[in-house]
Amino acid sequence: MDSVGDLARMLVLRTNQVRLREEMDVLAVEVATGFVKDKGAHLRGDVSGLLAIDRSLERLDTFRFANAEAALLTGAMQQALGEIQERAQSTSQTLISAELTPSEALLGTMSRDARDALGQTLGALNRSVGGRFLFSGTATDRSAMPDLETMMTELRTAVTGLTTATDIQAALDAFFAPGGTFETTIYQGSGTGIAPLRLGENERATLDIKATDDALRAILKPLAMASLASEPGLVIPVSEKVKMLSTSGEGLLGAQQDIVELRGGLGALEGRIEENTARIESERTATQLARLDLVGTDQYETATRYENVRSQLESLYAITVRSQRLSLTEFL
Repeated sequence: MDSVGDLARMLVLRTNQVRLREEMDVLAVEVATGFVKDKGAHLRGDVSGLLAIDRSLERLDTFRFANAEAALLTGAMQQALGEIQERAQSTSQTLISAELTPSEALLGTMSRDARDALGQTLGALNRSVGGRFLFSGTATDRSAMPDLETMMTELRTAVTGLTTATDIQAALDAFFAPGGTFETTIYQGSGTGIAPLRLGENERATLDIKATDDALRAILKPLAMASLASEPGLVIPVSEKVKMLSTSGEGLLGAQQDIVELRGGLGALEGRIEENTARIESERTATQLARLDLVGTDQYETATRYENVRSQLESLYAITVRSQRLSLTEFL
C-alpha cells in the first residue's frame, strides 16, 4: 500500500509540475510580447474586433511602406535634379563670357567644360535607387541615357558638314525635338510614365519625371552645342565657335526657370508625402493602442505572476526531490 501511495503522490507532483511549467511558459510569452497568448480565450471567443484592428494595421503598414518608398524616390530625384541645375547654372556663367575670349585655346577649354557638364548631367539622369532607375519611366530596369561618348557620336552625326552656329543650332533643335534622334535613339527608357503611387486610402502621388522632360531637354541641348564647339572633326570658324558657346550659355540661363518649376512641383509632392507619413504614423499608433487595450497585458502584474509561478515550481521541485529521497531510504 505504501508503494501505491508513493506512486500516487509522485503522479500528483508531476501533474502539478507540468501545469506550473505550462503556466510559466504562457506568462513568459506574455511578459515578452505584452499581449495575452490565448487571445480567443481572453476575448471569450469574440475576436471580430481584434481581426478588424489587425486588418487596419496591415493596411496602414502597406501605406507606410509605400510612403517610405515614395519619399526615397522623390528625395533621390530631387538630389539628381539639384545637381543638374547647379551644374547648368555654373556652366552658363562661363559660356556667356565666350564673347570676351578671343583665344581659341580658351574657347576649347570652355567647350570641354561643357562636355564634362553634359557627362555629369547624363550620369544624374541615370541615377538609380535600389536597382530602380529614376528617369526611365516604366522601364525602371534600365538606365535612361547612354554614356557620353555614345551621345557625342550621335551629335557629331547630326551636325556633320555644318559650319555655322545657326545651322548647328537648327540641327540640334531637330535632334532634341519630339520624335527626333534624342527621343528615338538616345533615350533608352520607356515613353510611358510610372503609375501613380498609392500613398493612402484616397491619396495618390504622380511621380512621372522622365529624362525626355522638356525642362531637361532645355538643359541638354545647349550643353550639347557647347560640347560640339571643340570637336576636331568639325571645321568651324572661331567666330562661329564664340556664337555657339555664348548662345549655349544663354540657353542654359533660360532653362533655369523650367528646372526650378520642375523641382518645385517635386518639392510639393515631397511635402505631401511627409504630411501623409505623419498622418499614417499617428493613425497606426492609435490603432496599436486600441489593440493593446483589447488583448494587452499589465506587464507588472504579469511579471509578478511569473515570479510567483516560478517560486511555486521551484518549491515543487524541492518537495519532489525530498520525497524521492525519503522513499529510497524507506525502501532500503
